[in-house]
Amino acid sequence: MNSEFDLKLIVRKNIWELKPYSSARSEFDLYGLLGQPLISSTEGEHIDATSQNSPLGEMSAGQRGLTLLDANENPESAQNLNRYPDPLQSELKAELAKQKRISKDQIFIGNGSDEAIDLLYRIFCEPGKDKALICPPTYGMYEVSAAINDVEVVRVPLKKDFSFDLNEILNRVQGDRKVKMIWICSPNNPTGNALLKADLKHDWQTENYTRGGMMDMPFSPEFEQEMLENQRKLDQLFGNFNGIIVVDEAYHDFTDNVSFINRLDDYPNLVVLQTMSKAQGLAGARVGFAFAGKEIIELFNKTKPPYNVNELSQKAALQALKNKTATEKSIAQLVTNRKWLADQLTQFDFVKKVYPSEANFILAEVENANQLYNYLKDNNVIVRNRHSQIPNTIRFTVGTRLECENVIKTLDKLN
Repeated sequence: MNSEFDLKLIVRKNIWELKPYSSARSEFDLYGLLGQPLISSTEGEHIDATSQNSPLGEMSAGQRGLTLLDANENPESAQNLNRYPDPLQSELKAELAKQKRISKDQIFIGNGSDEAIDLLYRIFCEPGKDKALICPPTYGMYEVSAAINDVEVVRVPLKKDFSFDLNEILNRVQGDRKVKMIWICSPNNPTGNALLKADLKHDWQTENYTRGGMMDMPFSPEFEQEMLENQRKLDQLFGNFNGIIVVDEAYHDFTDNVSFINRLDDYPNLVVLQTMSKAQGLAGARVGFAFAGKEIIELFNKTKPPYNVNELSQKAALQALKNKTATEKSIAQLVTNRKWLADQLTQFDFVKKVYPSEANFILAEVENANQLYNYLKDNNVIVRNRHSQIPNTIRFTVGTRLECENVIKTLDKLN
């Protein structure tokens, strides 16, 4: 626990004092009203508004007898998209809160995780003054968004084995009070490994349970030491930095590790990012989440544009969240395909190393990344050349089994 953390001291003064835009749909809580049961004035019977086949599944304004002339909307639409969407995505947050077992006040929903990344810079970093720390190689938008917001980037590279250099990070942030944020992508893109683990006790129990043991099996002495060391590192990191630490869990669904959402109450300077783009297959809908303490989420909500997530994306995300069976099936298949693809890649002489992955992609070191990338591209197989970040590496997204087999068949012709 960081007893010295004071949110007000690290928020930009203009953001702390900002009076947010008050939209028509926030002044009149249309979506809160439409989500309530309707009492029929003629029959006196209760009608479940949430069962109606209208936007977001609620009773429409017209069905309630509402005359909406407050938001300069077109009164008619063939697609039922004439009304502005719920500015705070109430129904989506309610489902997320239930699934994540947190309060809806701890959830921000954005136009992809990239909106949350941008807002974090806007909220906490003074342009031309403050800094952010990243651990390359990692997701490129942390640095791009920093440049857009005129925030200097401090780089603490991962170690040769792609592990987290905690001591160097602490040295840098303690020696430079202008560092306001630390970005940690875990599992990391493009390396695929988990940089931080929220709770090794959970991981131990899960591993033993899936192997036929009991959830409460006693720890081995070696693991107990590892667990204590992991907790010590977390307390060091979060307890010795009076800024925001962002753990980006875009690929969390493909690992067995517990989410850092479970540590929000322990670390008030923690923000966790997740997305609907990967496991739920909604990259085109652009829906991302930030999870944090209530005060931080309030800062997100007053800084964001009023209608930042469109109606269609809210509906698609809600439907996907409720269809957990389909998501779990998709994840299981991708994890199976990941193992198969990794095993197959190791058979080629020009593949020097296949790195372990806890994401929906595999990073491989090859003899000549540029040459291999061009060969695959010329054969209609599009992968990601990561040579600019990690010499002679290619990142293979895990696709369907047919797509994975096509990659191997194409490489077979080159071998």
